[in-house]
Amino acid sequence: MGDATSTDTTTVIGPVRLSVPPEPSMSRVARLASSGMASLVGCTVDEIEDLKIAVSEVLIALIEHGDGGRVDLEFEFVGRGASADGALDDRPAFVVRGSSPVEHLDLSHPDLLLCRTVLDGVCAAHAIELVDGAACIVASVACSATD
Repeated sequence: MGDATSTDTTTVIGPVRLSVPPEPSMSRVARLASSGMASLVGCTVDEIEDLKIAVSEVLIALIEHGDGGRVDLEFEFVGRGASADGALDDRPAFVVRGSSPVEHLDLSHPDLLLCRTVLDGVCAAHAIELVDGAACIVASVACSATD
């Protein structure tokens, strides 16, 4: 892989996938993996800090609202104009996707409202939804890596 300055704007790097047990301590592992990947593509320190917050929020929300099964996480860098779930139209982004099996997901639960509030502060875009028996969260952190 070349350095981040030579990355084409439609580049997609990843995805990197993790499947972790539903334990809050796994947040450290997920944050480390995502921040390492973000540093490789040239995200700034502030962007990496925002990413780490987003990763923690996604993981904890899925642990708290999942059925106790494994949590699947996926990290991906998408350049401006790239086509990927969670990509931003106008700028590069580091996308975090997470899912966990659920029978029921109360999208208006206070914990999920708080999660949305935190994600609003660190993400350019995010979504929480129930898809085919799984709670799914997508969070996109804007990244200046290729600008």
